[in-house]
Amino acid sequence: MKKIPLIISAALVLAALGVLRYYLYSMDAAEVVRRLAGMRVATALFRLSKGSAPANFNDLVTSGNLEAPPKLKLKWHRASLKVRPTPVLQAKDTGGWGYVNDPKSRDFGTIFIDCAHRDEKGRSWSEF
Repeated sequence: MKKIPLIISAALVLAALGVLRYYLYSMDAAEVVRRLAGMRVATALFRLSKGSAPANFNDLVTSGNLEAPPKLKLKWHRASLKVRPTPVLQAKDTGGWGYVNDPKSRDFGTIFIDCAHRDEKGRSWSEF
């Protein structure tokens, strides 16, 4: 009878370690920056063809400039495909992407990494 609680305890420890490993895992910084650069190129192409940045991020997808937002997985965050619309370039630490959608903002049309943490070299993700 003592084996069952021991087995359950071991299973819980393994599950906790798996969850911890997932949250400690991060994509390579170079890969994150490549994906960010790809979205910024799509925004630049949209600007060239339409005359201004898209009013919202989804316009990049509907215009055909971007297939979909790329997956992003940063340390301490779940993997995300989301793009958070925001009137100013300010990280809220969602672990996803951010898009400045206010035409009055000097950063209008900027796509950024919405994370307050730092990469493996100590750089803030939102600085890229």
